[in-house]
Amino acid sequence: MSKYTVAVIGCGSIAQHLHLAGYAKRTDIGRLVVADPVAERIAEVTEKFNIAKAYSDYRDLFANEKPDFVSVCTPNKFHAEHAIAALESGAHLLLEKPMTMTLEEAALVKQAAEKSGKQVMIGFSHRMNNSNKAVKEILERGEIGEPFMIRVRFAHGGPFPGWAKSDWFYKPELAGGGALFDMGIHAIDLCNWLIGKVTTVTAEMSALRKPIAVDDNAIMALKFGDRAMGYIEVGWTSGPGFLGLEIYGDNGTIINDYNAPLRVCTGKSTPDLASEVVMEWNEVPVPKTADSWAVEMDYFMDTIIKGDKIPIDITAGIDALAVALAAMQSAKNGQRIKIGS
Repeated sequence: MSKYTVAVIGCGSIAQHLHLAGYAKRTDIGRLVVADPVAERIAEVTEKFNIAKAYSDYRDLFANEKPDFVSVCTPNKFHAEHAIAALESGAHLLLEKPMTMTLEEAALVKQAAEKSGKQVMIGFSHRMNNSNKAVKEILERGEIGEPFMIRVRFAHGGPFPGWAKSDWFYKPELAGGGALFDMGIHAIDLCNWLIGKVTTVTAEMSALRKPIAVDDNAIMALKFGDRAMGYIEVGWTSGPGFLGLEIYGDNGTIINDYNAPLRVCTGKSTPDLASEVVMEWNEVPVPKTADSWAVEMDYFMDTIIKGDKIPIDITAGIDALAVALAAMQSAKNGQRIKIGS
């Protein structure tokens, strides 16, 4: 069995709970190395994950190591810089979301990937969720007809205090945005993946409860051409509630509450309700395997090792980023924004 060298740039909470934890379980990794400027974080991960070598500067890592795979888990401001360095080193890249802070930076990462010939996966972990994969299959089979409305709600208590290793999430210069940029980007990607590319967005965002300089709650209204619409709610101030998505089609409904079984309601009625309405609810069996975080590192490495192409790629990252940035612009100027404008 080949033994691969894997590097993780940034050793904060997402690296510790997801990337390093996922890599540490694999038997085909001969060398796991990290880079982080904070000595306390280096000490925290070195023993826990059997780190072969730790660097305080990512440039020293790439000067001394030749990684096959790299995860970039640093604050958003540094994604482009670290991603380009990883690609120039000759490694395949798993880049946390949002892929960059701007579309200009995203274009530079794309250029570096094309030059290197290496694959880039964006960390849209909700696509790894078994129930969301089942939703995709239901739509592709046409079980609910043509979808015309999607609702997504992702909300929790926020990244800090408690979960995050620092307060960088709340600093605009490091994060670029708040709940909309952090959680909304996942919801946007799911909409693009399940329904089709968003064409226009209107948004509101605000710091409703937390004394922070970025939004702690946001809502987005979406259009997908002339045949479908949707809306997204994200927040960092939420207690327990609906978490997931709903999709409404001409012949039925999909309800994927992450806290409940996946359900599909099928039936048909005419728009004027002239015909009899008969609806039937069914639970959809979903494999009770590990959650999306537990399988993401394996998916990243195994797909590339097999020689397959990763679909959660730079294009997906740019498409979601474009909508998120347009939503932030809409919230600031009160206008509906056409994607690509």
